[in-house]
Amino acid sequence: MAMLKSRIFWLFAIVAGLIYASQYYTIGGWENLRLVPKQVDAPKLGQAADPMPTLDKKAWAPTKWVSAPSQHGDIVPPKGRRPSIRIASFNLQAFGENKANKVAVMEILARVLRSFDVVALQDIQPQQRDVLPRLVDRINQSDRMFDYCIGPRVGSGIQSMHFAFIYDSERVEMDRYQLYTVDDPTDQLEYEPLVAWFRAKQVPEAEAFTFSLVNIRVNPQRVDQEIPLFPELIRTILRDGREEDDILLAGDFSCSNRRMENLRRIGMAFSLEEVVTTLSGNEMLDNILFPAKGTDEFLGRSGTIDVLRQFNLSPEQAFQISNHMPIWAEFSTVEGGVPGYTP
Repeated sequence: MAMLKSRIFWLFAIVAGLIYASQYYTIGGWENLRLVPKQVDAPKLGQAADPMPTLDKKAWAPTKWVSAPSQHGDIVPPKGRRPSIRIASFNLQAFGENKANKVAVMEILARVLRSFDVVALQDIQPQQRDVLPRLVDRINQSDRMFDYCIGPRVGSGIQSMHFAFIYDSERVEMDRYQLYTVDDPTDQLEYEPLVAWFRAKQVPEAEAFTFSLVNIRVNPQRVDQEIPLFPELIRTILRDGREEDDILLAGDFSCSNRRMENLRRIGMAFSLEEVVTTLSGNEMLDNILFPAKGTDEFLGRSGTIDVLRQFNLSPEQAFQISNHMPIWAEFSTVEGGVPGYTP
């Protein structure tokens, strides 16, 4: 009788465990079978929502941040500067097997990217799955400990691509289970943004700067249709369940800050103002945006890297890397900024 009761107990325990797992976990990674927490449903762009919050009324006027394009020298912060992280964005422009097989291209990319702590990458080709890991491995041949996450293919036809984030795991941490692509059921955006949540690691967890980073690529032929959707996009991300108010947009907007005044009116600030971000020297396409009032952590330092001049390349060599310059903005590691510190 005692043995029968014991078997019944263990049978109920196993059934209860399976029911619990089906509710809260999903099976993932068939190459390396494991249980991972279920993703929170990605918020849908265009859902009925609360009125758009005004992030900063004073930001209706042009921001006062001074952009400092970097064309020469090392952009690593000098020793003694208060703790900060550098958030960057780089359109790799058809980054696939062809570029990954060029040693010089990969070496320059690695040297540039290891200068940052978090980078939003656009235009990774979908055909090859190993090109991004190979780039991260090359970055880590130095003393950095970069990791990466990559989203699903977005876009259509030959213009489809992957978005990705790479980050120094010793300086920031990422909630990998909260990575999601914004659900755009009516295809209002050509490329659905990829969203990730990060936290600085150099300070106590309770004091650390946290932020949601939104990886953006605007279709150049649809700028006038897609840019007006970004206030709704921000509202969509604000209701994703994280209760994170530091929403940073980083990527290729296919236009300058002048064509995004609708975002300034709802309180978003631009880390770059009227700065060329292409090697051809005639266009501003890339930027990093943040809530002017809510994100006190911005230190007022931002810029670009002109790889052509930085590495003394010919135009032909530079364009093999990308026509886009990597762009960056610097933020305090302390939530709310560093008391008593004026950049």
